[in-house]
Amino acid sequence: MSSAPLTRLHLVSFGVVSLFSLIVLGLSAHLTNVATTYFGIYLRFAALGIATSLLSLLTLPAIIYIDNIRKGVSTSKIATELVLLHDTRGFLWVLWLATAADTDGFGTNCGRFGSGSRLGIACSETAAVRAFGYLSWSILLTYFGVLLFFAATAAVRGHKDTWFYSVKEADFNFASAPPAAAATPAAEKPQPHYDPTIAQNSQQQVYPPKGFPAPGWAGQPAQAPSYPQV
Repeated sequence: MSSAPLTRLHLVSFGVVSLFSLIVLGLSAHLTNVATTYFGIYLRFAALGIATSLLSLLTLPAIIYIDNIRKGVSTSKIATELVLLHDTRGFLWVLWLATAADTDGFGTNCGRFGSGSRLGIACSETAAVRAFGYLSWSILLTYFGVLLFFAATAAVRGHKDTWFYSVKEADFNFASAPPAAAATPAAEKPQPHYDPTIAQNSQQQVYPPKGFPAPGWAGQPAQAPSYPQV
């Protein structure tokens, strides 16, 4: 499979969630202002909506921008995106789920407050925060699952370095085997250099000078006359 479909899913998912984050940030900020100014209360889900939307706006658009202008950046790697959506401080998509779920009990049956009253407007905005929260959660969770599946499958098929590529650069063609490492030729043993002069000299026997006995010889020189011993 080509990486083009996943690249489009990456852009669409992060782009849509960034847009939803901007909407939730505005709605949550307005709800916080209305609740503290006119009712003297603190809405926990509105504060969570502000934090979650700010975190999304600071990370998701940055990943898209950096991935388009540079290659091989750590923020664009598949492993980084999975950690971002699934880090030790909490899932980004879980934060969106918590934001949406925390509005339960608010923003229901808004008609009883009247459409023009402050309570009616706050109720409608709460319902909108809940809707965008669930939508952002489902989009990020779907993208996380699809990306994890394809990256893990590619790693099992032999493309173990897939985690360290961006979605745009990764190879998700499961049918192709990973490139085999080129076999390095065995080191050849140095062959001794044949020198005919050395070979000829080694074959010649070295004799001592004429008239001198060879080492270890107790007799007389070959030219010395031999006399009988008395």
